[in-house]
Amino acid sequence: MDNAPLTKICLCLLFVLSGIFNANGQFLTDVTIIDLPANAPVKNMQTNASQLLTSFNGSYKKGTTPDLSKVSLSDVALSSISSLWETSPFTCLETEIIDKGLVLSSGGYELRNIPIFIKEADSSERNQEIVIVFSREGSIDNVYISIGNHLYKSIISQSNSVTDLRRRGIILDFIENFRTAYNRKDLELLNKVFSEDALIITGKVIKVMEKNGDFAQQNLSKEKIVYQKQTKNEYLAKLKQIFSKNSYINIKFEEIEVVQHGKYPDYYGVTIKQYYNTSSYHDIGYLFLLIDFQEEANPIIHVRTWQPDKIGDRQIAKDEIFNLGSFGNLR
Repeated sequence: MDNAPLTKICLCLLFVLSGIFNANGQFLTDVTIIDLPANAPVKNMQTNASQLLTSFNGSYKKGTTPDLSKVSLSDVALSSISSLWETSPFTCLETEIIDKGLVLSSGGYELRNIPIFIKEADSSERNQEIVIVFSREGSIDNVYISIGNHLYKSIISQSNSVTDLRRRGIILDFIENFRTAYNRKDLELLNKVFSEDALIITGKVIKVMEKNGDFAQQNLSKEKIVYQKQTKNEYLAKLKQIFSKNSYINIKFEEIEVVQHGKYPDYYGVTIKQYYNTSSYHDIGYLFLLIDFQEEANPIIHVRTWQPDKIGDRQIAKDEIFNLGSFGNLR
């Protein structure tokens, strides 16, 4: 009996499997970055991204901490990854990623649209995307969870000048870092991005009794939103308690609107529909951030508000949501 065909099939299978698994049995993800300038450190970027994702995959499978010794990382990236992994281990199920790189105004680079699977998230939130930020030399400067490519493109397309385009890119990176800071319980970053005199407003729905002479009316109630003001320190102290009580925190942003102030172009209002999920609690509401870009490299938040998306069964109207006009003069 001629075993040659069977031998060829076995060799082909071994070849395919060797392209997917490395010597340690890790699930390989190979990254190819296209459409960057000729002087971009593409090879370094591809090598670091491939090794990073492959390390995530192997550690996710084995339930261990990623070995990043072969990846060129900044201290910021290492800290970000370690914190994120502690609360939200994830894996990339793709064996090959081919996507466009982006040139950042800082001189670095960015790779978006990297699909990941987070087992600990709610079933509807397990499939997400991450962003890898590279330095000018191709080492990894940061890793954070993406808001989604469709939102990114929509916000960038609304720019009205070169400066506005650049700032919208910075805002989106800022928002993605801000969001991921909650996922990785990063109080240090949140302390930096809020100004010392930040105004923080949180709304909640309560039931109030109708005041009416009719006895029947006295037994009825209606719902309304009441608002609580907090200082930066009060907010962060409460957040620290929330972080300690929940093993998993996931925040998802949708319906993002970015508006530049008409009189003070260094100020931007960002309105976001937020889905907030923890091990013990979840809600949906509207987040508003007033961001100051007077120091463009270090934007800070002067105002943060949150409102529930509904009062009872009624969806709150757009003109009820906090915006730039809600806070009068900025100076």
